[in-house]
Amino acid sequence: MNSKTIVAVAALSLTLAACNQRQNATPAAASTEVATQTQSADAKAQMTGEISHDTWQPGEQASVSFQEIPSTIEQFSTLQSQLGVEPQGAVALQVIAFEMYRRDASLGEQALTLNNTSTNLLSTLRQLKEMMNLKDAYYSRPYIAAALMKGATPENGYQPERPYTVQMRVDPARAYQQSNMLGGTVIYLQVDSKGWDTNWRGVEVVKPEHADYYLVSNCPALYTQCKQLKGTWKPLD
Repeated sequence: MNSKTIVAVAALSLTLAACNQRQNATPAAASTEVATQTQSADAKAQMTGEISHDTWQPGEQASVSFQEIPSTIEQFSTLQSQLGVEPQGAVALQVIAFEMYRRDASLGEQALTLNNTSTNLLSTLRQLKEMMNLKDAYYSRPYIAAALMKGATPENGYQPERPYTVQMRVDPARAYQQSNMLGGTVIYLQVDSKGWDTNWRGVEVVKPEHADYYLVSNCPALYTQCKQLKGTWKPLD
């Protein structure tokens, strides 16, 4: 083997080693970052903090941030496969589905069907239909999803910070409960929002037996009429 061949083989070995090192890299423990393809660009979602699946930890906090709202059910399904494995992910997906419903009721209904138990789906859809009825200026709240995001207030026209972020905590007053009807442990969470007189908005999630993801099982506090905004609302991008 001549000197040129030896150099080429050595260079190839270094390249393969670098590739293996990148493939085996361990993601940071502090947060989990996931991505899904959108029509225009890569939309990233990031979960920060942890919510225990089994043990009630009162006040334990977590948040989910995302850049864009899915525009197809395939995009939502991909996002659910990445976020829905955690309780906080199911809550964020519910807020995302609310906004999808505002843009396209049929698409939003598909997303909500994927992210809710059958016991919670119909009441949620019924209330959202009323919220999105723009003919009723007094009751209509098309910005209900925005009101559940970080930084959105009635005073700033419910314009949330970017990336969009849903912040939550474990309900400090309600311990986890086993539900025979739902087939899993019900986890009681609260979303931090400035759109109501009471900031912490309750939501219940459960991972039914044999289910792949956490699902929202009760959430009237998320779709209860929020405060009217001041000024004109600019819809989310």
